Formats: sequence, structure tokens, C-alpha cells
Amino acid sequence: MIALHILACLAGVLLLVLYFRSIVVVALLNSKAHDAIERTARRGAVAIVQRFIHPSADYADIQRRQAWIMPIFVLLAVVTWFLLVQIAFTGILWGLRIEPDLWRALSASGSALSTLGYLTPSTLAGEYLAVFQAAIGLAVVMLLFTFVPGYQAAVQTRERQVGWLYARTDDEATGDRYLDWLTTAKGDIDISKGWEDWEDWFRGMRETHTLSPILSYVPSIYRGTSWIASAASVLDAATAVVACLGKNAPDEARICRREGAKTMRLIAAALDTGEPSRPSAAKHQESERFDSLHAILAEAGLPVGDKAESFRSYVALRAEYAPFISHIAAATLTPMTLLDAAGLIGSRTAATAEPATVGAV
Repeated sequence: MIALHILACLAGVLLLVLYFRSIVVVALLNSKAHDAIERTARRGAVAIVQRFIHPSADYADIQRRQAWIMPIFVLLAVVTWFLLVQIAFTGILWGLRIEPDLWRALSASGSALSTLGYLTPSTLAGEYLAVFQAAIGLAVVMLLFTFVPGYQAAVQTRERQVGWLYARTDDEATGDRYLDWLTTAKGDIDISKGWEDWEDWFRGMRETHTLSPILSYVPSIYRGTSWIASAASVLDAATAVVACLGKNAPDEARICRREGAKTMRLIAAALDTGEPSRPSAAKHQESERFDSLHAILAEAGLPVGDKAESFRSYVALRAEYAPFISHIAAATLTPMTLLDAAGLIGSRTAATAEPATVGAV
């Protein structure tokens, strides 16, 4: 019996260590680290919500339903932390024989954690533990209110740039529409302008969406828009500029494309939903997309290179980010039609049939 009490006490301490580690990783650590509680809460929230999304649902319905993923995730995470601490102190109180009855120890633990104080142990050690546990209970509640503003701020920052893009592409974010706006919106064409803003946008998402992967599932605020489609459009446009202009391509476009590709790769990895596959688009799809982008640059009077060589470069550069964008789209149920400039890929069903082997973007 003594050994059982010792094991219960040690188990309680280990659970407390697990709780504090999880809190530090999720709320305080500014570098990516895996946490079992965060991952379980995230997968649980995603599974619950996506279970109620019909395969034939339109994107507006998907957006409306997936808006519930974040609240459910926060609720699951906070409840898990609360129960973890309650069970931990139950083991400690019973293991130290401060409360001789296991069920009474569970009640005393809940009393202190909820700060209700209806059952405080009568011993000095029990009172000190109750004070410590009550402080943890208040911290859990504070985390509930800390999570939401931070997550909302990250989403709002992301969506301001998404709204900007859709306003300039007639509510259809594609690479050719954005490139067309860049080359016709101003009297003097300066293809080097605008990319630094998108570079900052990609860097910001790398900082937020890799540390908090749940943000990737939060749909865009504006109805019918998609942050993933925005990323794909800008990267396609930047890739076309780099491929077609070659040495004449501005460094701003090169850096934006490189940082964007890296960001999408890291976000896809943070989702932890399997390995992305290489895109399987028919060559004529990429050729048609490239023809449109190349024509826009040529008509703007920019020094485009050999078309065949530019196309080979475009395909190679696009392979650095296309699989990861497809992977993120599949995980978040983003319809592939939003990501394809020519609208050649059918429906969301193709994206969700096998998340790790989705089609091209």
C-alpha cells in the first residue's frame, strides 16, 4: 500500500511537469516545439468540426463551419489542462496521505483548483498545496482570455493583406490577375514594387502559423476568400517574374518567392498531417497558366527571356511550394478551384480524398 501511495505521488508530480511544459510550449516559448496536449486538442477540434462538413458543401458553408475550430480547440485545451492539474493534485494529496480517501482527494483537488474552497485539507501541507493549486487554477482561466486576443490579432493581420489582394483582383485571387494589376494599375511600370509587403506577410505567417498551427484552420474573414489562395497567387506571380525575367528579375520578387516557399513548407510541416506529395497536374494546365503570366509580362514591355527556357524554370521553381500549398489546402478543406488560376481542378472532394497526396495548385 505504501508503494501505491508513492507511485500516486510521483505520478501527480509528473503530470504537473507535463502541464507546465505544455503551458510553456503553447503560450510562452517562441520556438517551435511539439506538445502532445496542443496536438491532441487541435486534432480533436478539427475532427469534430470537419465531421459535420459534407463533401459537397460549398466554400461559404465550409468557412462558416470551420470558424468553430478555434473556439473548440481553446475549450479542449483549457479543459485538458484543468483536468490534468486536478488529477495530478489528487495523486499528490492521496499519495502524501493528506486526504486518506481517493475520492475525497479528488474533491479537495477540485475545490482548490476552482478556487471555491469548499473542501480544504486541514493539515498545513494540505493548505499550502491548496494555495498553490488555486494559483494554477487562476492561471488556467487567465490563459483562456490570453489565447483568444493573441489568436485573433494574428488572424486579423493575415486577413488585411488577403482583403487587399482580393480587392485588386476582382474578388478572384489568381497569379495572372495580380500580375496584370501590377503591370497596369500605375502609369509607370515598376515590377519591383509590392513584393516587400508580401515578404513581410509571409514572414508574419511563419512566426504565427508555425508556432500555433491551429491558425491555419481558421478561415478567412471575408466571405469567399482564402489566405491559401492568396499565398498561391502571389507565389505564382513572383515565380513567373523570376522565371521570365531571369537576371533582370528584381531582387524583391526573388526574396518574396523564396521566403514564401519556405513559409508554406514550414506551415505544412507544422500541421503534422502526413507528407505532401509532388503535384500531379497535367502539363497543359501548367502550360496554360504560364502562357497567361508570360503574356502579361511581355505585353507590359518587360524584358522576358526565351519562353521555353522560362517555362522550364517556372515549373522547377513552382515545385518548391506547390506540394505544400496543396497539402495545406487539403488539411483545411480549401477547394482546389480557389487555388487554380484556370479553374481546371474540380471540387473539394479531390482535395480531401487523400490529404497527403492532393492535386496541384
